[in-house]
Amino acid sequence: MIFAHGSYIEIDEKRCLNELHHGVECSHCLGHCPSDAIHSYNNHIYLHKESCSGCGLCLSDCPTGVFRSKQWDETTIIQDIEVEGWKITEFFCDRHPLPYKADKSKERGAAQLPACLSIVSKGAWYEIGLKTEVEIHLDQCQDCPMSETVSRLKYNINTAAEWLQTSGHTPQISMIHQCSRGKTKKSLLAIETGLKVTSRRDLFVSLFNKGQQLAGKANPKDSTEESDKLTRNMFLPEWQKRLGDVFNKNRTGSLSPSYWPTIKINEECANCGMCRNYCPSGTLQMEVQDGVSHHVFTSGHCLDCRICELFCPKEAISRDREKVERPFEAQVINSVSVVHCKVCESMTNEHEKQLCYWCQGGTQNDHELKDTLKELLR
Repeated sequence: MIFAHGSYIEIDEKRCLNELHHGVECSHCLGHCPSDAIHSYNNHIYLHKESCSGCGLCLSDCPTGVFRSKQWDETTIIQDIEVEGWKITEFFCDRHPLPYKADKSKERGAAQLPACLSIVSKGAWYEIGLKTEVEIHLDQCQDCPMSETVSRLKYNINTAAEWLQTSGHTPQISMIHQCSRGKTKKSLLAIETGLKVTSRRDLFVSLFNKGQQLAGKANPKDSTEESDKLTRNMFLPEWQKRLGDVFNKNRTGSLSPSYWPTIKINEECANCGMCRNYCPSGTLQMEVQDGVSHHVFTSGHCLDCRICELFCPKEAISRDREKVERPFEAQVINSVSVVHCKVCESMTNEHEKQLCYWCQGGTQNDHELKDTLKELLR
């Protein structure tokens, strides 16, 4: 296992949801680590490397990608399968022996990962399922010290299968719990995949892309829609950034809705902008058109973190998981007439005082201070 004892695993604490608001109480990494190698102290995350089994689950399970590795790139799995063109692909981990061929067909191949299969995100399983039938070897998992990760692997697989069905594809993913002998005594020729590719070509491409990025920064006043999108989605994990484009490009036939995070905003909303300002994925936006403010929400980019609900000063936001047919299309979830605040000029709900939520609070505090001073000066 390449990640044994925490090798090559990096932690970017700035991405942790618990750093943004203590009330989030996200415990994905703490609750699912099979070796209890991840600890939290004063909202800081620590990895005890000596205890780390190297399964890699934290790389796929963290909703914001706090755990990363420069050695891991799950997109290489998708690319390798596309190059091989296999109709059926068997997946197994680094601890699993090479499986025997089930038949003499050349349409069947195998992919061996350098870590536990739970390292693969649900988004990557969805992309893999678009290109090949999937057979996952779990026949050696019962005796593995990382066996507790199987439940998360199954969750990711089932979610990917649901997304495949939603986008009009028949999910063909199976799990092998007991490996039977093949018709031939030959082992499958497996490719090792999942590691980040480094070569002269990759170096050239990275330098070329960096040059393009620098060229694009020549005029700091220029702001494109694409750069704005990247800024808003900075907390999204890499698989979720890819998923929107892949999902929309591969929709076929009639769509069946699947469960995604949803939010509702009631009439108590003060249009203060707190939910938009603190949404870590940028999926909740506010747009003003013709004197009307719209809250716009994209279910497929929601981290389901509760931050919008926690920060709302009016407790106007409620969350749920509901069936959504088009999760990556922005939907207007709340609209209200607005005017400019007469103090700070920000947009606020239309009412007699014509003061935004923050200026109303400031005015109230001023009145209380004046009343207190009057009492003291009597």
